[in-house]
Amino acid sequence: MNAKTALDLAEEIGKREPEMIEMRRDFHRHAELSMQEHRTAEVIAERLSAAGLEVRTGICGTGVVGVLHGDQPGKTVMYRADIDALPILENKDRPYASINEEAMHACGHDGHTAISLTLADILSKRRSELPGTLVFLYQPAEETMSGAQPMIEAGVMENPHVDSVLGLHLINQFPTGQVVVRPGPGFAAADFLRIEVRGKGGHGAMPHLSVDPITVAAHIIVGMQDLISREVSALETAVLTMGQIHSGTKDNIIPETAHLQGTLRTFNNDVRVQLLERLGSYVSHIAGAYRAEASLRVAGGIDPVVNDGHVTGLVHKSAVSALGAQNVSEGKPLMGSDDMCYFLKERPGCYYQVGCALPDTKMMPHHHPGFDMDERALSVALRLSLRAVLDAARA
Repeated sequence: MNAKTALDLAEEIGKREPEMIEMRRDFHRHAELSMQEHRTAEVIAERLSAAGLEVRTGICGTGVVGVLHGDQPGKTVMYRADIDALPILENKDRPYASINEEAMHACGHDGHTAISLTLADILSKRRSELPGTLVFLYQPAEETMSGAQPMIEAGVMENPHVDSVLGLHLINQFPTGQVVVRPGPGFAAADFLRIEVRGKGGHGAMPHLSVDPITVAAHIIVGMQDLISREVSALETAVLTMGQIHSGTKDNIIPETAHLQGTLRTFNNDVRVQLLERLGSYVSHIAGAYRAEASLRVAGGIDPVVNDGHVTGLVHKSAVSALGAQNVSEGKPLMGSDDMCYFLKERPGCYYQVGCALPDTKMMPHHHPGFDMDERALSVALRLSLRAVLDAARA
């Protein structure tokens, strides 16, 4: 990228910021759950078509791909954005709050989509100087970890054959203007746990005649944390969270069963295997101590997001050039998970993080009803992504 092109793109980003923010707010207002992103996909396809890209829709239901061929020689780079929202009732304290009470963009996917569409539109107007081919992929169902693999199986990384993959995640744990470009593991593996506790039902006034599965479930939940603190090396990392417990129908009835759901997150596969084996044994034996039975089932899992060293090195240089060395770091791995891992297993690539913390406010975390972002981060992300895709295509 020569100095004139860089200056022109910087001016273009400034001009595009208001429209990009409004686009993000439109997606936010019309949040849609995983595999239900019909309006979102329609808007994406319309914008890509208007920009003159080759557009494929209906991939695995609501996935969209836009292909942009440059006039200069270069590689084929895929830029991935996730498009789904979460089943959260949003706090209605902002004018662009979701009108769908069953869904909220509480993880930044609305921003990811707006950034990608703006990126595609800007570059579509520069085909004569654009190297290689860019594949803009809009993936459904990231929040359920079920969208990436089916899109790969549908052939989105072929015709054209993708050489490398880029993508970003807006993170409000970092200040706006700061980005993290990290080689190796960046997001954790996740395994989805399902536990059934089987007791003996009865009257709440006579618990001695029953086996209370809720009490057993409580002991299992509290005790499982000892496996993390006492059986995993302090030099390793693991997080075990039980996010759901379902049991009972009435306040004075001891139920027959209790059901727990949660996640185990790790980076080291040996630790992952060790904990899954121990959790199954632990759950069964704790239940037995209380005259109950319990079993653990792993209802699927996802590998860690691992960035390729070479491509990440290119993106790091792009970030320093676009934003300045003082705003770029390797940071630390995040315990969240992302099915971007599947694309990165197929091709070398880099999944980088862009800070979007709101200034001078109490920040609500991702997946919270009050989550929001500093929308100035959209331009930061766009500036980095423009530089990164061009540099990757020329590499």
